[in-house]
Amino acid sequence: MRLAQAIGINQANLKQFLEAVDAWDENDKTRVILAVGECGYQFNEGTQPSEFDVDIYRLDTMRDLAEQFVEDGLFGDIPAPLAYYIDYDAIARDLSMDYAEATVAGHPLIYCCG
Repeated sequence: MRLAQAIGINQANLKQFLEAVDAWDENDKTRVILAVGECGYQFNEGTQPSEFDVDIYRLDTMRDLAEQFVEDGLFGDIPAPLAYYIDYDAIARDLSMDYAEATVAGHPLIYCCG
């Protein structure tokens, strides 16, 4: 179980781990797995998933993230005639400098450590 690996389960934190498994939803567990396992955050007694600054997108590829960012207006208003000329692959390459891909519980994700 990746959550147990991320937390570094041992005798001292077993109780906290078991409580977390029951209390946290799948999004919380995913946040902890990525934050501790991939981003280098520490998991200590009392740590809550909301404490980790990790942006998570449930997308398959960086290109999908690029398309979402354009659609969401992160690049401003793009006139319809120019929309056909957007190089989503180039945007995806740029995004890959700050964002990474992972698979958690069989689901592809894109994430960024804050």
